[in-house]
Formats: sequence, structure tokens, C-alpha cells
Amino acid sequence: MANKKSPGLSVASSTDEARWRAEDDMRTLARAEEVKADPKRLAAAKKMAKTKLAEMQAIANLAAK
Repeated sequence: MANKKSPGLSVASSTDEARWRAEDDMRTLARAEEVKADPKRLAAAKKMAKTKLAEMQAIANLAAK
């Protein structure tokens, strides 16, 4: 059975998680800018996105049958 947290711990956990998420989002945005500034990396990322999109479309087509 799961332990119940006191309301104070829950709020602190929410605050810590919000801070962690903001820091992670900041790092993600910084990395995106690095990729966008590098033409080779950007081209490779776009190529990968097209490949993954085609894979997902194939799966969607199988599921629709």
C-alpha cells in the first residue's frame, strides 16, 4: 500500500518538480538552438524526423486495417 505524504511534503515536491522541469526545459531549448545553428546537425535531425514519421505512418496504417 502506498504511503500518504503530508500536504507540506506534497507542496515541496511540486515546487521541486516544477523547478526541475523548468531547468530541463531550459536545457532543451538551449540544445535546440545549438542544433538550429549547425546546418549539418539540423539536416540530420530533419532526416531522422522524416524517417520516424514514415515509421509511425506505417504503424498507423496497420492499426487502421
